Amino acid sequence: MKKSELIEIIRKAVRLELSESLPKIIGEVVKKIDNTDTDPVSITKKVLKREASVTSSKKPLKTLSKNPRLNQALNETIGGVPQEGKVASGYEEANQITDFNGNTHSVDELPDHVSNALNRDYSDLLKAVNKKKGVNTLG
Repeated sequence: MKKSELIEIIRKAVRLELSESLPKIIGEVVKKIDNTDTDPVSITKKVLKREASVTSSKKPLKTLSKNPRLNQALNETIGGVPQEGKVASGYEEANQITDFNGNTHSVDELPDHVSNALNRDYSDLLKAVNKKKGVNTLG
């Protein structure tokens, strides 16, 4: 048997084995990938559920009212209304945001077109839309 014949036999055997086993392996990998959640909405819901369970177990509830629902609402709003210039979440850093993956980004580093879109005054646009619809608005 020549070396080239042996190489050809090995190539055929490897091709046959790959053609039989590779689709099975790829199918298993695809199933594993499909099982992991890539939908941002469901990921966000899961994170919020985890955060809600963590925050609800942190603070002991104070009895501020005899009404249980009012008492719960008052306990949830402890800390008061945020003052001018402060973020509602209580963090002092108003220029830091966290994306769905948990990465922190600086608002100051946003591209100009994104920053302009977020800071644009849309009142004239909305007035034009309402005028076209025939909706009468005050102001």
